[in-house]
Amino acid sequence: MNEDNKTASQDEKKNKSAGANDKAERPEPVISIEASDREKTAIDIPIKAKKLKKQRRKTTLNSIALANIILMGAIFAGGFVYVALLPHETKADDENRMLTKFPKFSVKNYVSGEYTAGIADYFDDTVHDRAHIKQFIADNITPLKGRKYGDGEDGAELYGSGFEKKPVVTVTTAPPVTTAAQDVSAPAAETTAAPETTAPPEEEPAQGELTNNILIVNKRGITLYGGAWGTEQEYASFVNEYKEALGGMNVYSMVLPTSSSFYLPEEYSNLAYSEKDDFDKIEASLKGVIPVDAYNILNAHKDEAIYSRTDHHWQPLGAYYAAEQFALMAGVPFADLSEYETVTLPGYVGTLYMYTQSATLLNNPEDFVYYKPKTPVTVTQYDTHFQNPVAANLLLDPAPMPNSGYYMVFGSDERIVHVNTECKNGRNLVIFKDSYGNALLPMLTSSFENIYLCDIRYFDLNAIDFIDSVEATDVLFAMCSFSAVGANRSCIHNNLKK
Repeated sequence: MNEDNKTASQDEKKNKSAGANDKAERPEPVISIEASDREKTAIDIPIKAKKLKKQRRKTTLNSIALANIILMGAIFAGGFVYVALLPHETKADDENRMLTKFPKFSVKNYVSGEYTAGIADYFDDTVHDRAHIKQFIADNITPLKGRKYGDGEDGAELYGSGFEKKPVVTVTTAPPVTTAAQDVSAPAAETTAAPETTAPPEEEPAQGELTNNILIVNKRGITLYGGAWGTEQEYASFVNEYKEALGGMNVYSMVLPTSSSFYLPEEYSNLAYSEKDDFDKIEASLKGVIPVDAYNILNAHKDEAIYSRTDHHWQPLGAYYAAEQFALMAGVPFADLSEYETVTLPGYVGTLYMYTQSATLLNNPEDFVYYKPKTPVTVTQYDTHFQNPVAANLLLDPAPMPNSGYYMVFGSDERIVHVNTECKNGRNLVIFKDSYGNALLPMLTSSFENIYLCDIRYFDLNAIDFIDSVEATDVLFAMCSFSAVGANRSCIHNNLKK
């Protein structure tokens, strides 16, 4: 038993010794833990750097966003102050017109939306220093998106038109070939053959420039007529209402063509609709109203200076021929042009340049020629309510006018004008017109005893009551095609309801 215990004790000691040796040969656990921490630290460093970079980027973006908010807020605040608080303009000399007035409030206008739309139009049209703003846009912004007609497949954006828009191909002819026989420097003795001839080059098609629905071609600006597309029937129905209300009184309709009818080259004919076609439709729809054909009389004189090249209006000579046609239809006398004093104003560059900023128009000014009646007249001017009469001149002095405003010699639109003449025939004429009609007034001073000129857009009375109050014998609607079939036609109807 003792031997066995002794042997067991020895074996136990050997095992302990072997365990001790094994323990001595193994790496210390502390050493293993320290290595793991170093690896973990090495991984944590780029993760923390990435988080820090992301945080810094977020801070930068937040700063940029805040700066943008502050900048946009400053722009909107500055724009509000500029548009709302600075003085509003009332007249545009560069466009020959009075600017939009602040609308009058009424429950009806507010409910229909006309009042709020009128406020928007007022602020848009009367912004402070508008002429310089337009000039800046034309010089610096419009050229960035402007194009010449024919530069690709884009056509014109036409008012009310639905026909195809096509580019115009410009053909450039080669210069004629010069032979030795044609060269004056070549000796005659060296010419042994018959001189070689070339056909004269064909005339190049006119190269046009299209901006804001205005074609610049042959040094002339042409406002492109987009067609009525049914609104001509509405115009006729409005004029018919006057005839129905006025009974036996003479009511005339003279819709005036624009330069689009007479000066649009054939290769550009797809850009505009026929004014003559719509005039014929209007005439067919009139009931008891006497049509006055201004188209054919103006067409007969289209080779004369009857329309401005640089302005959307006609020239006074065109108004003279149209007035002559009206006087013929009305059966009243009409003075020959020799009975007027001719006034010529050189250097005229009108509204079409302002709308297009075309160098072609700017570099090719024209004469503005108008005619002053030699017979004396008495002129009284009223506001649009036919109140506050003041003595006035039939024509304004052009001396203080810029050369872009010469059409304003006929006066502004926002008024009612009464002209009493020496033609004592008992005929009293009321003219409802747009700005084209202003040029008719001097031409009819030998035809009617009294003339009342009223713009359909700025008339604040019931039209029938006004006609009766001035004891009119004749009523003439005289406006260009754009007014007759465009938005202005609604004014004719509205003036019956005031």
